[in-house]
Amino acid sequence: MTTTANRSRPLSLRPAPRGAVLALAPVLALAAGLARADTTPPAMLDPNLEVTTVLNTGLSQPIGIVFLHASDFLILEKASGQVKRVLNGVLQPAPVLDLAVNSASERGLLSMALDPNFASNNFVYIRWTESSTGVDSAVTASVPLLGNRVDRFVWTGTTLAFDRNILQLRARQSDNVAVPGHPGTSNANENGNHNGGTIRFGPDDKLYIYTGDLGRRGWMQNLANGPFLTAPFADDTFGGPAPDDAHLAGVILRLNPDGSTPADNPFFAAGAAFGGEVGANIQTIFSYGHRNGFGMAFDPISGSLWQTENADDAYSEINRVVPGMNGGWIQIAGPLSRFADFKFIETTQFSQALQQVRFPPTRLPYTPAAAMARLVMLPGAVYVDPSLSWRYEIGPSGAAFVSGDALGSESNGTLWIGSARANAQVGANGGSLYRLRLTADRRHIDVSADPRLADRVADNLFRNQKFEGTESETLRVGTGFGITTDIVQGPDGSLFVVSLSDNAIYRISRKPVAAPGLTEHEDTFQITGGKVESR
Repeated sequence: MTTTANRSRPLSLRPAPRGAVLALAPVLALAAGLARADTTPPAMLDPNLEVTTVLNTGLSQPIGIVFLHASDFLILEKASGQVKRVLNGVLQPAPVLDLAVNSASERGLLSMALDPNFASNNFVYIRWTESSTGVDSAVTASVPLLGNRVDRFVWTGTTLAFDRNILQLRARQSDNVAVPGHPGTSNANENGNHNGGTIRFGPDDKLYIYTGDLGRRGWMQNLANGPFLTAPFADDTFGGPAPDDAHLAGVILRLNPDGSTPADNPFFAAGAAFGGEVGANIQTIFSYGHRNGFGMAFDPISGSLWQTENADDAYSEINRVVPGMNGGWIQIAGPLSRFADFKFIETTQFSQALQQVRFPPTRLPYTPAAAMARLVMLPGAVYVDPSLSWRYEIGPSGAAFVSGDALGSESNGTLWIGSARANAQVGANGGSLYRLRLTADRRHIDVSADPRLADRVADNLFRNQKFEGTESETLRVGTGFGITTDIVQGPDGSLFVVSLSDNAIYRISRKPVAAPGLTEHEDTFQITGGKVESR
């Protein structure tokens, strides 16, 4: 079946079920593949909470979950391109949608969101990477120029029917040419991962789309003519002219549900003044200067957007994203006060090939002031330090806020973060979940209970690998969840955790009240050195 979308681009639906082998990028999996680092089952560190398995059969690389109703939800599979339905606790035999996806690295079927008016219009939005062959593929060369799509579907009650294309962006760069100082005529690293992929509707009923920097371009902080200052590596962050008008990367976009651009976007006026296709691209940007990430969540109390951002080697981040934010990548990672340490780590402990072959860390400036001076600041843009960082990469991923007291009053308003790595943190703490409290003004993560985090940096250890969680133990609330690509609060108030590595859906809920005659455990608790203690 072929349906015509905007720009006359075909939407490819798979004609028949097919298998596909996924080769995940390091941020999403162990180098050896999807094998778990340990067999420790998921466990909660909060004695008031428990985890149960909702589904662990019939799934292959689940990456997202969306609730249609309390007992009716959809699950996305990354590499199969299928959307599956679970109705009244039973996985239905036939998928409700089957797309022909390219699942190389961080591509594939990536994210889903319901329209704010779903109850009346039945609109469902899906972010995915299209295969140019019409069948599922994990071959990078088969990714078309404009491979990333956001499409709108209509829920018929049994299937998802294509309605219209909302957005088309590149899934990789096509200028795979020689890089000065690197042998050969083609550089495999240029194929790019860092695809991002999360979409969410905000409380303003706008669609937010998180796109990574694609491992090559989208660096808002490039110098005037690109990282090497020589052709053909000109900075084309904003795209243009046609047909190369879709280079937007390292950004969070904000669109109306029909794909048009809201006039109150932070750079709408700046884009209008610039004009042309580049100006139109600028108008869609809500924030920029991001590397890559898999988590976005809106605070149900303040309405603010929060985002997880993966590091290269140094300084994973959790950010409160303000309109017009410049996150600083590639010139800045972590807080500005740690700039020297960021450069030290990248130039001494790793391959000195920051962001693949295009920007060696030796090109980073030597002072915070010089780094700030290199930021490309659109009119009205503002740089904001992250609310929390880890010194070495830990792979923060899926994100969700808890609203209400279904998990206990101590969890109301908290931000939950998962891991994009099966063994993060290392050893028995594999597949960690974090529960983060916000400050009273809802502008920062509250670290007051742990003096080690007073500088808002968890100085985790290197230990011959990244993904180690020292100095964030007091934030950890669960272990053993594997690669947690999505966290969603269900209609009953519990949290549903999608584990890509476990091929499972887990549910976190409040433990039942103690039997008559017994006293229920106190709601308040603290975690010290990994040990849970009542207070």
